[in-house]
This record gives sequence, C-alpha cells and structure tokens, in this order.
Amino acid sequence: MDQNKKPIIIKDPKKIYFFFFMVLSLIILLIFAFIIIGYYWDNWQTIKNIEKYYSQRSFELLQKFPQINSQDPIKGEADALVTIFEYNDFLCPACQNVQTDFTAIEKFYGNKIRIIFKGVVLSQNPEGKNAMLASYCAAEQNKFWEYKDLLFQNPALLNIQIYREYASQLDLNLNTFNQCLETQKYYPILQQNLADMISLQINSLPTLYVNKQKIEGYYNFEILKNIIDQELK
Repeated sequence: MDQNKKPIIIKDPKKIYFFFFMVLSLIILLIFAFIIIGYYWDNWQTIKNIEKYYSQRSFELLQKFPQINSQDPIKGEADALVTIFEYNDFLCPACQNVQTDFTAIEKFYGNKIRIIFKGVVLSQNPEGKNAMLASYCAAEQNKFWEYKDLLFQNPALLNIQIYREYASQLDLNLNTFNQCLETQKYYPILQQNLADMISLQINSLPTLYVNKQKIEGYYNFEILKNIIDQELK
C-alpha cells in the first residue's frame, strides 16, 4: 500500500448534503416547471384557437352581403350552387355594355345559377326611375326578365308609351300594369335597394355578388365564368 497517499476525509458532511439537496431541488423544480409550462402552453394554444375561431366568426357576422326581399325578381332554383345578386340601372351605360355577356352567362349555366335582381336608380334622367318602376310592374305579372331585355334594347328611347307597348308585347294586363306604374307602387323597393347599396359600400354600377364575392364595375363573360367555375367546385 502506498504510504504517501492520504485518505480523503470529508471535513464537513453537512455541506455535501446541502449540495445534493440543492441539486435535487433544482431538478424537481425544473420538472415541475416543464409540467406547468406544458400545461399552460396547451391551454394557451387552445385559447388562441378559440379566439381565432370567434374572431373569424365575428368578422363573418360583420360582413354585409345582399339579402333577398320578397319583391326581388328571381330567376333560378333556390338550391342552385351559385347565387348572383345583380345591382343594375337601365340607363347606366356600363350596365348596358355588359348585358350581352351577362345574358350569355345565364344561358351557359342555366339552372346551376340563381339570379336576384336589385334595381337601383342613379341616373338623373327621370326615365331611369320610370323604367325601373315599369320593370317591377312587369315582375308583378311574372314577366320581369322578358321586360328587362326589352328595356335594355334601346334605353335612349324609353318613355311612357314605350313602357306600355312593351307591356302589350308581353301580353300583360294593361289596366293592372298602368295603375301600378301611375301610382309608383314599387318606388319603396327602389329606395330600399339604394339604401342597401350605400350600406354595402357599392360605389359603381353594375355590381354583382357571385355568392359572397363582390364584382364591382366592369366584367365580361370570361371573368364571370372563371369566378362561377371556382364557386361550382
């Protein structure tokens, strides 16, 4: 045995015990810290997901979209996959320019789409209001869409006599039609549509809502077709 080696003598065992106690306590604290952090992290993620969900729902509820009124002219089935709201003015030049493409879209998709017309009068020409009122009087006798097509044929020539001639062409009851037009029976719906337009922040005509996608101003057949195809998917 090497006589030069001296045995290790722990002079103060309490310090060693204290050291091990501190290390053990630190390990236990770290374990609890990880457990607590993990618990609250999971809860925080859950809370964040809940907040995200309700934030999205709140945004959707705050979004404003057109609503169907009982006097709105409607073409198509209620279960159609695509609903198009059409805000239009018969004396609006831009509205006239897109009618050919819009009519082509109607024929192309048939019963796959539903169209709700919203008549709005922005023109200073008094015939703008008269033409729109005449169209709603035709709608009263289930001839709105045919009457609409006639009104768009030559808007510059619109007058009271033309409205009656168109009514006669479509075999409408002329007494009922004339009384409807003379009393401006559907003027309140035009006012409502204008108020809705302001509420929806529609800044120009024509404006369409393809389901909930807003198309304001110019559009053509291809633009509409691409949007409708996406909605049908």
